[in-house]
Amino acid sequence: MVLQIIKEHKLLLGVTAFLSIGSVVAGGATAIPLLAEFASPLLNSMAATKLLDLAKKLRDSSQVLTNEDLPKAAGRAIALGILHISQEDKYRDIAPVLKSLAQETEQYWLQIERDRQSPGDYLPIREPQLRYVFAANAAETAIATLDLESWQKLITWLMEQHQPHLPAEVSEYQDAIDAISQHLHQRFSHNLREVLKQDAREGGPAFSGMVLDLLRDNLAQTHQQALKQQDIIQILTHLETGIRDELGQLRGTLQQYFDLTKPRLPIPQECETLIAEKIQDFVGRKYVFAAIRDFLHKNPKGYFILEADPGVGKSAILAKLVEVWQGRCLTHFNIQAQGIIKPQQFLENICRQLIEGYHLDYPQLPEKTTEDGNVLARLLGEASKTLPPGQKLIVVVDALDEVDASSQTPGSNLLYLPDTLPDQVYFILSKRPKQLTLPLCDYETTFDLMQYPAESARDARHYAEKRWQQSPQIQDWVTSRHSTPEQFFTELVAKSENNFMYLRYVLNDIDKGLYESETLDSLPFGLKRYYQKHWRLMGMNTDPLPIDKIRIIYVLSESPEPVSRPLLAELAGLSKSRVRSVLEEWEQFLRFQTIEREKCYSVYHASFSDFLNEQAEDSGIDLEDINRRMGDNLADGAPL
Repeated sequence: MVLQIIKEHKLLLGVTAFLSIGSVVAGGATAIPLLAEFASPLLNSMAATKLLDLAKKLRDSSQVLTNEDLPKAAGRAIALGILHISQEDKYRDIAPVLKSLAQETEQYWLQIERDRQSPGDYLPIREPQLRYVFAANAAETAIATLDLESWQKLITWLMEQHQPHLPAEVSEYQDAIDAISQHLHQRFSHNLREVLKQDAREGGPAFSGMVLDLLRDNLAQTHQQALKQQDIIQILTHLETGIRDELGQLRGTLQQYFDLTKPRLPIPQECETLIAEKIQDFVGRKYVFAAIRDFLHKNPKGYFILEADPGVGKSAILAKLVEVWQGRCLTHFNIQAQGIIKPQQFLENICRQLIEGYHLDYPQLPEKTTEDGNVLARLLGEASKTLPPGQKLIVVVDALDEVDASSQTPGSNLLYLPDTLPDQVYFILSKRPKQLTLPLCDYETTFDLMQYPAESARDARHYAEKRWQQSPQIQDWVTSRHSTPEQFFTELVAKSENNFMYLRYVLNDIDKGLYESETLDSLPFGLKRYYQKHWRLMGMNTDPLPIDKIRIIYVLSESPEPVSRPLLAELAGLSKSRVRSVLEEWEQFLRFQTIEREKCYSVYHASFSDFLNEQAEDSGIDLEDINRRMGDNLADGAPL
């Protein structure tokens, strides 16, 4: 009977195709933290008792969605559309205006929902409509939310709410309003699915509430309002979850220091992008978050330093922390591949977030903001005075080891971080285990991830299991080599040395079909061996040595910023055509971005850059002329 219910009502329960997470998610606000208990076919009595509570909620609730969680998700879906248009070249000049509007859209949207009155003749989207954008045929059927004219009126209304922050009248933005409206008319359902997908990853209430409502509707349609306990259990066990709020109760204790009803702080777009990438498939690390919680609770201020080898997951942990805090902390990620490694970039970014996020009385950044740490220290002090009782000001800074401190005043702390902090001000930092000039503060602790091998191995296995569950390609690869999943997980985690970067890259390669000639035994052992395999795949082990390629590698690994193709040719002393052919050959190994309409290249991770640099220097090829060219280029003030 249970399987028949699922089959006949796939319209309501078939969320899989749209979330792209490889599983259907079922559960309510009470169930999501318990999903780990539902993963096994053999449910214990405790899980059964909790499911009875869920069953009662399904039968008795006349309106599951009684809060603002789903309307907030709708506001974020609209904001996604605004951000999408802001990234188009045509609207580059007004991109800051559109990004500012996007940051406030959720609050403006809630104003509509709270008033329950339409602006003009705008027809609001109601929760029943929102729920059914997840119907199983949503990709084939146009889900009517608003017509184009209504979207235009809505976006105009949002602009009018934002008028105090606009440098021109609303009418000046009509072209952008039309573009945003057209995008949302076509893509709102897609945007909402993306928002709710993210909410589900966070264990948030919007998605779980929606699915609970769908499941209740499904039971009502089948006249099974009084299903037996075992029926409810079987339904939920057949709907394999794959999403767990692993932080559980830690989430609430970490969030207690922020007013989550206030707008998010203005995180730079490059940080948003990195955070979204890093938290994908994030698992475990509860012990790290517990240590951060305890540090914040026990100390009046201070520095918490997360330390680990490359690839162990420092950036992902800090990205997850920003996500848990819903962007209410100040955020700066040093990203070597994008050239975001200068103290001046850090100072400008954090000071701007302080001024805008804490409404400090500065129409623009103060003079000398980026010269040293004096302005930063002053703004931290002013912002701390605005904190309500019980709240904290927290700054998250990733990858201190990637900072280029060559322009700093000799003897100064890295990034000009202050030795003395105001009360209730904290910095959460990450770095490799290397000596750096950091503040001398009375309240400072270093958390060494490398001292937790058992916990890291457990989380690494969980990550591998999750990726395996989501990928038929990985499952087929394991089966075709006559291995069991248990053998695969055990061997892969051992070869990874608990390194998440290794796991991610190797599993991606298997998923893409790049390891068809490999067996479980032949997979590389450790991150360095993985990089050595890359070195070979890049054609660097030929005889004679590929001198041109080594020269290009050396420039890429030495450059602190992404390098354009013409400049790369100039610094390597090679023709543009030769550089172009090599870069095209190496496309899968490099990261590229467009800077001032020029395609620029960089190595995708600092640890791989270090490896390539070592290999180039050990090749025996004379690279002094490249060093001279790079030095001359910097002396002339030209950017790399």
